[in-house]
Amino acid sequence: MSFANAMSSLSPLTETQYGLVTARQATRGGAHRRDLSRLIRAGVLEHVAHGVYRVAGAPRPELEELRAAWLQLSPELLTDQRGAAHGVVSHSSAALVYEVGLLSPQRWEFTIPPPRRFRTRRQDVAIHGAPLTADDVEWVDGLLVTTPQRTVTDLASVRLDGGHLGLVAADLLDRNLAHSDDLAAALAPYAAAYGLPDATGQEFLEHLTHQ
Repeated sequence: MSFANAMSSLSPLTETQYGLVTARQATRGGAHRRDLSRLIRAGVLEHVAHGVYRVAGAPRPELEELRAAWLQLSPELLTDQRGAAHGVVSHSSAALVYEVGLLSPQRWEFTIPPPRRFRTRRQDVAIHGAPLTADDVEWVDGLLVTTPQRTVTDLASVRLDGGHLGLVAADLLDRNLAHSDDLAAALAPYAAAYGLPDATGQEFLEHLTHQ
C-alpha cells in the first residue's frame, strides 16, 4: 500500500477517536503492519501507549492516556462498535471524565462485566469485574463511562473516604449531572459502612455533602 493510501485508510478511524488509532484497528482497516512502521518512522504516527498511536499534528485530546488505556481493552474495535461488555471507564477515572471531586488516582480504572476476563501487565490500570446494565453506562466525549449514579455506587463500594466521596456527590449535584434522589438511592446501601447504620440514603447524602 502506498504512503498516501495508508494515511487515507487511517483517516476515517482517527476522525472519530480524537486522533487516536490502535494497530489492530489500522490493520483491520486495510493498512499493513509494515505500512504502520513506515508511518511511525516518518513521524506521521506518534506512539501513545502499547499498540496505540496518535496522528502527528492532531490536537492532543484531554485525558489522552485514559483514552489510550480504554482503547487497549478491545483494540480491534472502533469506538462506535463498543458496548459495556468491552470495558467501561469507571470509579475514580469516571469522576475525572465528569470533572467532579478532587481525586488524584494513581491508576486508570475500568469495569468489565463477566463472563469476560481481562488481564493487563500495566501497573497503572485497574480492572474491576462487575455486572453492568444499559442504565449504568453512557457516552461522554467519545468514552463509554459509568453514569454519575453508578460512579458514586462504585466509589462507595470501594470505601472511598467520606470527604472525597462527598465532594464527588456535591459536584455532581452542583453541575446538574445527577439528581439527589438518584444519588441517595445509590448511597443508601453503604451508609452503615460509613458509620451511619440508621441513616436513610438522603440523610447519608446530606451528611457527605455537608462535610
